[in-house]
Amino acid sequence: MSRGRKINIVVSTLLLGLFLYLAFRNVNLNELLSILKNTNYLYVFIGMSIGVFAGSALRAKRWGVLLEPVKKDLSFRNLFATTIIGYMLNNLFPRSGELVRPYILGKHENISRASAFATIIIERIIDTVMFLLMFGIALIYFKDRITNAVPQIGFAVIILSAMIFLMLIWIIFMMIKPDISLGIVKFFTKFLPARLHEKVDNIFVSLLSGFDVLKKPALFFRITAYSVLLWAVYLISTYIPFYSFNILGVNEGTGIMRGLWDANLLLVLINVAMFIPSPAATGPYHYICKVTLVNMFAVSESNALGYGTATHAMGFLLYLVLGLYYFIKYNYKFSEIKEQSAA
Repeated sequence: MSRGRKINIVVSTLLLGLFLYLAFRNVNLNELLSILKNTNYLYVFIGMSIGVFAGSALRAKRWGVLLEPVKKDLSFRNLFATTIIGYMLNNLFPRSGELVRPYILGKHENISRASAFATIIIERIIDTVMFLLMFGIALIYFKDRITNAVPQIGFAVIILSAMIFLMLIWIIFMMIKPDISLGIVKFFTKFLPARLHEKVDNIFVSLLSGFDVLKKPALFFRITAYSVLLWAVYLISTYIPFYSFNILGVNEGTGIMRGLWDANLLLVLINVAMFIPSPAATGPYHYICKVTLVNMFAVSESNALGYGTATHAMGFLLYLVLGLYYFIKYNYKFSEIKEQSAA
């Protein structure tokens, strides 16, 4: 095992332990166990199943659109299976799924693995754009609630929202005016050391080349539509399990729209947890669920952590079972996947 791999494992393990400690400290474990024991998991199962199955299907369809300039009419079954396997591996070994997906799809569809990998980078950029957009909207909508929960933060929320929208505008500008944006980046990177300067410029050039698929109007609108639908599916997936933990009954104005707004804020912050390199976001996911539901929506710590524990476990289990099904069906071996990931 390489030194870098060992460091990654150590860092991931430390982050997992740290955030689990932060999530579960000062929580009445007997009360939490009682809640988990007596919960009706039907809503949890329905919500997480929608996220796993419908979410993965939409991701597979969007990936197929991104790959149309490389090869049209890709098998949806292969796209879906590859997406599921990728998420299963991500849950077991952080970010490994993104490295394996191009190999699996390239093997079955006879396409360039480098091209497939480039579309995964574009996928992440599109997801980031959606995240930034919804983050900014959530911050504006919940400005007063955030201010009440954390006094004197109101001005900071406005500044952060403005920064998010400026970043979104910059990403759109990169797509529309790649030459000018590259010139701007090169102007600033020239002050960096020569080796770092060249590396940053090359990375930026690669990103710009990946945006070519988004310049075709028909593909752009289809990708946008799938991305919006994908967020809507994850929003519903986050919202439905509220019913298992009486989260909707805590505050006044508990209609569906109010619940969806609450779920949107939670979903945005859960996405922040996904950036932390802990296996399956274990720890960060639980901590953010607890902090958000307790501080923003006055949910008890036990109920909040019950929600985080149940939804995380259900999602992990569904991806694991479905991922192993396709893994076995396609006759893969972990040694083969490990070799390709390293490559």
